[in-house]
Amino acid sequence: MPEKCDGIAIFINPESGEAQYALKSILEEAKGVGEKAFIVEECLFGKRPLIEGEVSSISKRKPCWTVVVGGDGTLLKAIRYNEIRKSVISTVGAGRRCFYFDITTKEMKGLVNMLKEGRYVEQNLWMMKAEFDNKAEPFLNESVISGGGLKVMELLVRINGDELSRIAGDGIIVATASGSSAYSLSAGGPIVDPFLPSAIITPLNSMTLHARPVVTEPFSAIEVEILKGTGNERLVIDGQLELSAPKKMRFTLYESPLRLARVRWMRFYERVVGGRCGHSI
Repeated sequence: MPEKCDGIAIFINPESGEAQYALKSILEEAKGVGEKAFIVEECLFGKRPLIEGEVSSISKRKPCWTVVVGGDGTLLKAIRYNEIRKSVISTVGAGRRCFYFDITTKEMKGLVNMLKEGRYVEQNLWMMKAEFDNKAEPFLNESVISGGGLKVMELLVRINGDELSRIAGDGIIVATASGSSAYSLSAGGPIVDPFLPSAIITPLNSMTLHARPVVTEPFSAIEVEILKGTGNERLVIDGQLELSAPKKMRFTLYESPLRLARVRWMRFYERVVGGRCGHSI
């Protein structure tokens, strides 16, 4: 956990009644063991939580732990914030898809005490970052470069400066190992064990016959250049951030892994088959 950290941040899906119930339980547990806990203001989108508790902007805090209550989309929203990425993250499933989650709301009793006493296993998942226009945007699942409309776009892909392929099609996905079973998989990419640090390059509906998914070692620098397009191309980061795609982008390993506190070990291959929230987590 970060030095001089402060308490537990709680990041919920405010649309979920189950998440609101879990919020109440976490706040009560934290109070019972003398641990500070606050609700992350940014997760509420201007709404008031149904449960009374301290609400604070994450930009003003440095939490030791963050408890994310919701589904995978909630987690992907939470890790957009640097202060949350620096904390140890615990996941409580209360959404539609819970690929990254280890427990349900029915299994979370005593969670705060387990975090405080260190009774968990830390699991590290490596992220990547998209670099462009002097910016860097981290992602856990994938970055997608897609064309605007129905016209074919042409891309040049390089790995460590060497040309890999020229692709004509709908775009390309650059995914992490843990993100290999998300959008990349639906586009024909391979399933890669999340504990195998790597990056996956998956073309989207390529008209180039030799263009196939490629798995690279994690320290590679993947460069993508748009050679031809309509000017409406988009860059989508983890399904959370959508931008106008720059002409040139670079994808590399993010400098630090995402640290997840597991009170129950995540069984990866079971999740690939059935990653829905509920008793099957």
